[in-house]
Amino acid sequence: MHPTIQQARLLQSMELRGDLSDSSAAQVVIAQLAVAALGSSDARSLFDLAADLITEALDVELVTTFGQGDPDWPLVLEAARGWSSDVTIGGLATHSDRGSQAEYTLAVGEPVLVEDLATEERFAPPSSYVEQGIVSSMSVLIPGEARPYGVLEVHTSERRRFSAEQIHFLQAAADILGGAQANIRTRLQIERDAADQERRIQHHAALAKCAQSLLASGGEDRLDTAVESLLPASGASSVFVERNIVDPEAGLSSLRLAESLVSASSGLGESVEVRDPIPWDRIPTTRKSLEAGECVSEVSSEVEGFAFERYANGAFEAVSEIKVPIFADGEWVGLVGLSERETRRVWTDDDRSLLTAAATMIGAYWERDGARDALVESVRSKDLFLASVSHELRAPITSVLGTSEILRDETLDLSDEERSALLDMVVSEGTDLVNIVSDLLAAAKADSGTLIVSRVSVSLRAQAAQVLEGIHQNSGAKIEISGEPVQGIGDPGRVRQIVRNLVTNAQRYGGGTIRVELSRGNDRAILRVCDNGKGVPEEERERIFEPYASAHGAAAHTGSIGLGLTISRELAQLMGGDLTYRYHSGESIFELTLPAPD
Repeated sequence: MHPTIQQARLLQSMELRGDLSDSSAAQVVIAQLAVAALGSSDARSLFDLAADLITEALDVELVTTFGQGDPDWPLVLEAARGWSSDVTIGGLATHSDRGSQAEYTLAVGEPVLVEDLATEERFAPPSSYVEQGIVSSMSVLIPGEARPYGVLEVHTSERRRFSAEQIHFLQAAADILGGAQANIRTRLQIERDAADQERRIQHHAALAKCAQSLLASGGEDRLDTAVESLLPASGASSVFVERNIVDPEAGLSSLRLAESLVSASSGLGESVEVRDPIPWDRIPTTRKSLEAGECVSEVSSEVEGFAFERYANGAFEAVSEIKVPIFADGEWVGLVGLSERETRRVWTDDDRSLLTAAATMIGAYWERDGARDALVESVRSKDLFLASVSHELRAPITSVLGTSEILRDETLDLSDEERSALLDMVVSEGTDLVNIVSDLLAAAKADSGTLIVSRVSVSLRAQAAQVLEGIHQNSGAKIEISGEPVQGIGDPGRVRQIVRNLVTNAQRYGGGTIRVELSRGNDRAILRVCDNGKGVPEEERERIFEPYASAHGAAAHTGSIGLGLTISRELAQLMGGDLTYRYHSGESIFELTLPAPD
């Protein structure tokens, strides 16, 4: 009990007993109540003290205090003295359709005096008043800051006409209670504001540590350290981060990469063993919300299906959780969340703000790591590409130079057939050089955005036949064309460049049988280059169209897997078509599609 309230209790021994004709005695009671109110932070204790003092000072049997937290809320009993055990603190003041004395007082806004409750017609006497034997009553408003806080009532079992001094005394006591209530509310609001500010400071400090951990130059545990730094500020049982992965069997799944859990012994964060991934198809509602950028709150006892099972079987020991999505490069890639393991927690805007800021940081961290990995891979691929191009250029140049030296040597007695064969070799190697340079120039123009194609009606059979004739003359390979004659819209030279890259690729990496098919479907002209080789591994089938990429475990070649396919797809798309790859019925199939003429 507060010291000032304890001191005020001494007034209960004073011989006032309802006689307030001596104003000094009333002033002493009011002064002591005011002193107690100034030092009180507990409204219930203060109201109890006031009820005791008023009972003694006014010589009444019963005192009641009603409060109203909101204009739309009912009056609630907050303190009572002299009542039977049936009266419950927190009970409502309304007992009939006509309302109660407290409600009537609140409505009229002035003191209400009742000399004989049995003849009262302004409101209905509650049954508890009748059972208690109440005859006379007096009630006044307890003032508030913007509206009355409640009502203070006194009651006697004997008929009494309350004097003006007694009314003034009771109103003065009510004024003190109203001021104390406002003071307590202000103090509590200040304490709440201070706590909120302290929590925000803790959140900012935690986020700073999180960012520092993620920005560290090295270390495998950067994410673990970042998650651990969030735990104290969150006030939760655990903080966790999950990332989306593609499981070969389950498809898109969520893998928990890091989790920090409050230790039962030290209260500090401790790492948790990584769990098996959860297929998103099994919790579609959560997935849909996170994909849409929405925060998700879950209570283990309220979720259904698989989401309930994972809590029920102990896989996730949590009563309630909150999750915020993580985005990187504009795509949903994971989530960061808090869990409470002991009690159900109402997650606040501060909790959501903490997680949203952390999600942004982790997303940027994953973007940076992805960009770094891509850069490293790009540099490695370019190194391999440059080495490959150097080899590709060196071989035909060496062949051309060597053959030219032989042809220039007049001391050699070469027959016409031998000279013709050597000249054919020079032409073949020169053609390869032209093709390589053509792809390199096309790549350079594509990078600078200056690659231009014409779009005219072109016979795919004629362009393919021209390419295959050149290949037959240079290598002796005989490749058949099947299918109906097809016209497409494109650039004749670029169409030949694509066909040459596809056929060269099949010769290098395909099987022994290569064929070219022509067809038409859905307003599209289609050319397919097929071979019976082992094909490109499934995980590499889109990557082969990336610049400097390779497949089959070999280095990239400009005329085959690598830059040639990249340029071929870009050319196809510039002409309004596309170039795709699939493996079907034991065959690798590269399919070029172009718009068909109207």
